[in-house]
Amino acid sequence: MNLRLFLLLAALLGPAPIASAQTGESANGVFLVASPALADPNFRHSVVLVTQAADGSSVGFIVNRPGERSLAQILPDNEVMKRHTEPLYLGGPVQPAGLFAVFRARENPPDALRVLGDVSFALDPAVVERLLHAPPERVRFFNGYAGWAPGQLALELERGGWYVLNADAETVFRRDTGTLWRELLLRVRAVTALLR
Repeated sequence: MNLRLFLLLAALLGPAPIASAQTGESANGVFLVASPALADPNFRHSVVLVTQAADGSSVGFIVNRPGERSLAQILPDNEVMKRHTEPLYLGGPVQPAGLFAVFRARENPPDALRVLGDVSFALDPAVVERLLHAPPERVRFFNGYAGWAPGQLALELERGGWYVLNADAETVFRRDTGTLWRELLLRVRAVTALLR
């Protein structure tokens, strides 16, 4: 088993899941950092916050692809949308017309997927609707998401398409993501050099 696959499996399936000190809930989110050799245009130079769903599939959001417009710009006459001025991010190739969210909340709402500490995914339209009307302090909206069938991501890791790094909320909600892929790639190379 290669190092990338081992790290992912340890993070996602290990006997001691990453524990949230703030909520006491378990979470298994990690960053996937696209290998420079990854040719898929959907993921080229991407950083994906990913987690494993209960059915064994993997789901995530590309955190370093802000779009050109915000919800407030797209729907300028909508009172609810006026407060959402951050760019709408391009989360991945699955359901690219859908609206999803990544957010921080002390309590994980029903039907949201806890990913990392106090960070959750909103894939359910009802949860997204609640976040639009009553946003927590940190919320980021996405068109589309990234998804892999059970076993598919493991194959991509074995082929060297991704590197795996521990995820953190500050990086997930970082405002300037223009250099994020390169910075995390350097971190991966530094860790790899230490392991040799």
